[in-house]
Amino acid sequence: MARARDLWESLSVALEKQDVASLIDLYASDAIYLEPHNPPHETDLLIQAYLNSWLQARENIDINTKRLVESADGSTLAVEWTISYSAAGRRWNDLPRSSWFEVEDDLIRYHRDY
Repeated sequence: MARARDLWESLSVALEKQDVASLIDLYASDAIYLEPHNPPHETDLLIQAYLNSWLQARENIDINTKRLVESADGSTLAVEWTISYSAAGRRWNDLPRSSWFEVEDDLIRYHRDY
């Protein structure tokens, strides 16, 4: 069974490498991804499409995990992290983020960003 921590690590690496193709392998087909100021992204294909669009506007992505809190069975995870990237002609550094994950059958079923 994949632990939520392992899927977070795979997701953060995929985002840093801007590897859109591997994102589809991380989410359940009926996954939901919630974030502020956007409607829910429902299904792995729509999550991949959204993240692809988001990544196209950014370069030189660096993700730094600050704190992880994982359930004993590895099925849920809360993570504090920062992201740095270049976009619109400037560098954005250490923007704070927080995410919650629920994992089922070795895939992310629920992902919420703050």
